[in-house]
Amino acid sequence: MKECVRSEYDELEQYAHSIGMTPEEYAISLHKKNQQVKSVLLGNGPEFKQFVNDFHKILDDLAIYKESGAKKQTCDHYQLIKKVVHLLKSSSTDPKLLAQLYRHYPNGIEEELNNLNKRIG
Repeated sequence: MKECVRSEYDELEQYAHSIGMTPEEYAISLHKKNQQVKSVLLGNGPEFKQFVNDFHKILDDLAIYKESGAKKQTCDHYQLIKKVVHLLKSSSTDPKLLAQLYRHYPNGIEEELNNLNKRIG
């Protein structure tokens, strides 16, 4: 049991140092992050669910719009692109979110988008 705990701690320590933190600072950072997530889920559950639904709706609308072949100079197009740009701009300022995105796309987003485009069309 002690070996397992020691191994876990060594891994935590190595990662903490790789991002310029002590193990204690990293553990506190993780704790705060977990508190924030739980606070949102427990305290603002319905609002968070609505946010996720709205987020997905914007992205779904963009995909549907792209597939529909609609004209690019319409007011609807402008409003949709405006929403998407705002969403991406505001969410891309959060380094934690960007780090999570990177974890999902370690080979880069372009490769994933190319694969998606191949599947779609």
